[in-house]
Amino acid sequence: MRLSFILIFYINCFFQFNVFGQNHHFWTRNYGSESMLLNGSVIGSVEDLGAVYYNPARLGLIKNPAFVISADVYELNNYKIEDAIGSRADLNKSNFGGAPSLAAGSIKMKSNSKHSFAYAILLRSNNDFGINYNNENERDIMPSIAGNELVEGEVDLVNNSKDHWFGGSWAYAIKENLSVGTSVFVSKLSSSKGNIYNIRALDNNGDVSVYEYNRNYQIQSYGLLAKFGLAYTLDDWNLGLTITTPRILISGKGKYNFYNYFSFPPENEINDIYANSYQDDLDIKLKTPFSIGFGAGYMLSKKNIIHFSAEYFHRVKNFDVLKAEPHNMQSQPDSTINFSLIDGYKSILNIGMGGEWYLNENISLYGSISTDFNSSPKEVYSFVSQMPIASNMEFDADYLHIAVGTLVTIKGADFTLGATHTGGKSNYSQPVNLPLQNVNYDPIETDDSGTIKWSRWQFIISVSIPFFKDYVKKIEDKIGL
Repeated sequence: MRLSFILIFYINCFFQFNVFGQNHHFWTRNYGSESMLLNGSVIGSVEDLGAVYYNPARLGLIKNPAFVISADVYELNNYKIEDAIGSRADLNKSNFGGAPSLAAGSIKMKSNSKHSFAYAILLRSNNDFGINYNNENERDIMPSIAGNELVEGEVDLVNNSKDHWFGGSWAYAIKENLSVGTSVFVSKLSSSKGNIYNIRALDNNGDVSVYEYNRNYQIQSYGLLAKFGLAYTLDDWNLGLTITTPRILISGKGKYNFYNYFSFPPENEINDIYANSYQDDLDIKLKTPFSIGFGAGYMLSKKNIIHFSAEYFHRVKNFDVLKAEPHNMQSQPDSTINFSLIDGYKSILNIGMGGEWYLNENISLYGSISTDFNSSPKEVYSFVSQMPIASNMEFDADYLHIAVGTLVTIKGADFTLGATHTGGKSNYSQPVNLPLQNVNYDPIETDDSGTIKWSRWQFIISVSIPFFKDYVKKIEDKIGL
């Protein structure tokens, strides 16, 4: 039996690309009613409690802080892999559901206080993407045996990650038009990635060949980071400057799971493989870039505003996120398996611009556009390629965000209706690494290539209401208490 033919046929057919994710994109998610419609172009001009994230210093200049719930955001994600199975077919996956992003509130202070306090819970990143493909057919892939063989192959790719931020903000108004502030966040990150290959073949002699491969990891981590801000107003301008620190690891551990089982009829003179390792409590390192942002809001008239923001993210050299203890194959004690998960960031600059148009005292219109460049370094090693080193990078594409919407004010409550669109694409190749003895171990490059496309629509229905005590006071005044 020519096992190499089987594996080339099946593993080639199973798209070997970096599974999609967003941990190397920093402007993918936005927070707060107006800020979402302005695609985050509000570092100098944020007017809602999204200031906890964008620029805490703005809290000292916002006159009517509100309790904000941005929980009614619905996402439609579509993934399309063109030429996923050679050039024979495309794969599509779509999902639709709620995407809670921010809950924030302010802490009531005395009317003459120069201090402002707020809190926020936000979802910094959220990725749940996986593809499972199974195919069974009859093909003559064993030239030494007459007739077709029954061959089944399955690939299961998994990529899940969530990063919740819990934080509080303080701002101090130095003057009526000048304020400083800081936000401190605790980050709770959980992520897992893995790929499973299963190939089974039944020949006309009744012999069964089996190849099973699985490599995955899980990470749980808590970290700490801070954002410092400066806010200044001048005539028709609102200006802001922010500095965000790298993430400091508080605690965290990783898990690594691996198995490789390979069984072949004895007459083919190819040794079977039996290898596995399951490791817990591995040390991890997680780093994020230092960034500095600048923003401005210019009032064309009393109500019409143009918003602009830019943020620079500094380079982080490649580092080991997780490193498994070297382990030997049980079936071949002299063969050692190594695995290191690495990460890193190249420096990037994101920019965004948005507009706010006042129709009347109850309705305003919004539109915006912003970049979201990929910060993955050039040295990238595909996780699914079975190499002893893999990158914690998912999707090497640049995004462009576009948003439109309206803000409707009714009796002091703000209702936001709008939509945002994000998309990107990336090419991938299909290298093959054969798990065989006495055969060339070098990857076999193929001419097969394809394109991964991601499209996301967000539909926003959010509410901002004045602080609850304001309502209580109004009711008390009406009834004469």
